[in-house]
Amino acid sequence: MAPDQRANAATEPAMGGEIVVTATKRAETLSKVPISITAFSQENMDSRGIRDIRDVVAQTPGLDITRATGGSGNQTRFIIRGIDSNAGAATSAVYIDDTPIQARNSSLNYNGSTVPFIFDIERVEVLRGPQGTLFGASAQGGAIRFITPTPSLTKYSAYGRAAVNFVDHGGTGYEVGAAVGGPLVTNVLGFRASVYRRYNAGWIDRQSWLDPTERSENANSDKTLVARGSLLFQPNEWLSIAPSIYYQELKFDDRVDLWTRCPATTGSPGSAGTLNPCPLGVSDPRNGKFLSYSPVAQPSTDRFYLPSLKVVGEWGATSITSVTSLFRRHVVDLNDATFINARNYFGNAYLFPITPTIPRTIGTQNPDIRQRLFSQELRLSGGESDALFRYTVGLYYSRSSIETSLPINLPNYAELYFYRFGRTPEQAGIPPRVGDSIYFGEEYTSEQEIAAFANVDIRLADRLTATVGGRYSRNRLEFDITERGVSYPPLGISRYQGRQRSNPFLPKASLSFQATPDSLYYATYAEGFRTGGVNRALPDVCRTEAEQLGLNASDFAPDRTKSYEIGSKSRLLGGALSYEVSAYYVKWQNIQQQLRLQCLFALVQNTASATSKGFDLNLTLRPSRRLTVGFGIGYVDATYDETIRIGTAPQVLRDQTLGATPWTINSNIEYRFELGRNEAYVRAQYNLRSANKGLFLFQEPTATTYDPTRVYADDIENLDLRAGLDVGPVNVTVYAENVLNNFGYYVNVPTYVRGPLWRGSTARPRTIGLQLIARY
Repeated sequence: MAPDQRANAATEPAMGGEIVVTATKRAETLSKVPISITAFSQENMDSRGIRDIRDVVAQTPGLDITRATGGSGNQTRFIIRGIDSNAGAATSAVYIDDTPIQARNSSLNYNGSTVPFIFDIERVEVLRGPQGTLFGASAQGGAIRFITPTPSLTKYSAYGRAAVNFVDHGGTGYEVGAAVGGPLVTNVLGFRASVYRRYNAGWIDRQSWLDPTERSENANSDKTLVARGSLLFQPNEWLSIAPSIYYQELKFDDRVDLWTRCPATTGSPGSAGTLNPCPLGVSDPRNGKFLSYSPVAQPSTDRFYLPSLKVVGEWGATSITSVTSLFRRHVVDLNDATFINARNYFGNAYLFPITPTIPRTIGTQNPDIRQRLFSQELRLSGGESDALFRYTVGLYYSRSSIETSLPINLPNYAELYFYRFGRTPEQAGIPPRVGDSIYFGEEYTSEQEIAAFANVDIRLADRLTATVGGRYSRNRLEFDITERGVSYPPLGISRYQGRQRSNPFLPKASLSFQATPDSLYYATYAEGFRTGGVNRALPDVCRTEAEQLGLNASDFAPDRTKSYEIGSKSRLLGGALSYEVSAYYVKWQNIQQQLRLQCLFALVQNTASATSKGFDLNLTLRPSRRLTVGFGIGYVDATYDETIRIGTAPQVLRDQTLGATPWTINSNIEYRFELGRNEAYVRAQYNLRSANKGLFLFQEPTATTYDPTRVYADDIENLDLRAGLDVGPVNVTVYAENVLNNFGYYVNVPTYVRGPLWRGSTARPRTIGLQLIARY
């Protein structure tokens, strides 16, 4: 197969509309791959209204995403089959083509991973279960892959998408994008270029509790710019060279959290009378009230660029592939730190600080995060589809780093301290500050991986295949954390440096039986791994508590998953019915988890082991050429295996949940028909993500985080409707998302244990839009 044909083979549907995927780093039909995969082609994503990662999550069984309050709009962790940790390296790998882009939650960085928006993305693959053999560390739960289009050397093509939408109780949003590609020199040189702009309208109103005149309506809007360019150069029949560059910029105008509970009045320290911090009442989404009382806007910018070079040489059934890439990301946030960091220094009375003669008493946090990753992979593949042996072997090298600077500013700190405690900071022995910063942290964490991997298919009999694989790597982690601030006497500085090494081997073994050309059965054992890390030093206000609990760990070790899976894929009734089903049992050992102290700081330690078990099912029924019915369901039961106590306080409870959504259900029905001389369609899709009811640590009376005021999150239901008409090469679609205006809370929690101020997040209100898609 010529390089251009091979490159395009994985971007086009197979016979019967089935998608071809590259989950095994070779192009194979989805139904023939013994892995639990959900895959979406570009056409499939357009018909389903998938435009970003949250749409992918809503329509994929066994996949979830964190939705924490108090973070920027792009704080993201992915949860596959219940494997999730709020600290350390990522548990799910994220790839753009062959480049990993996930980020670790390091000592000062909790911004999470970024993901590309869905425009001119040829395919999205969600691989469930550990994928460490081919995708390395941080693929413990699975991997999410975004595959971009390959330029054609033989024909021109173009793709365009534009939309406008209206958000209930909010603003007007839009998107516009275009992609074009084709041969510059036929059969020798091709290109593809795209650009995309998106504006998501806000619906949350911000009214400063500190300044009645400061108000912003629909404050939580965001903007996205994406640009990509690629070339394919084929100087002869056996060689192809494909350079590309990908750029994305996201700008969030404000946070997406709501104020859901608020003290009716609060004492104003040092003054007579009281303050009503929530004069408009708290949020009531079901009645159209989406309110935040933050005293400042909290914008965030997240941008990355990714140049890469892919070189492929092919001789018959043998190919050599080299992929070189450099991922660089820069994130800047502005956060209101008054209710967490500043309150930590002055106590709960500082929750709504109004102090006589001191005008601006709020605190702000301004993290600046730079993520870099250079990777080089060289792999050799061989063997025809019906050969006795097929193999993929390779070498991999990467060097990544996260560099974070984190100032916490509190103007007039000295005056506030004197007012609160009756003496100056100097008299109390508190170190001097630098400017307005009560804290300034700098972290540099670098990781290096050198790995060799192999994956071999052995045909034991005509329809029986064994797959064995393994990956051996040498991992090195280096860290340097310097912190300055008023909590680090006597010199006002704390520094911690060190390194860790690990040399994991990640095996995989699978047995697959192709019972008929359309039915596959398989059983798989696989392991996943992620590297360890380091804790920052605790400030004075936390040391007593940590010592009482016996917490003094500076580093934390790697952890590992071991997964057992059985599954089946089949196409029945001439393709009218197809399904993919799998059941799994995962043991997660030595788990890295963040332990939150009452002083609001946290340590990461290796805690108990856990077990995750469940199943995933995708079912598609096509009773006629015009009607398609789809159904997907995933169930996850992920809990700790034992109780760990430090002193009398439990840190982890037996049967405590890891926090994953137990049930994920998605269903859809689509009917296509002729309208005049044009084809039209109507589509309805329904998604349900059930709330996790625990057991949680905050339910245990002996835990330091015990909080009887806490409530469960809500079940999240969503109904979307779409109707479209093809007019020549243009599809015109009207759509309504969250038709029933479901406003269950993903999360709704107090800002501190048993505190009176609560914040939460919920779905975007009903959104009605018009979309145009053109293909040539």
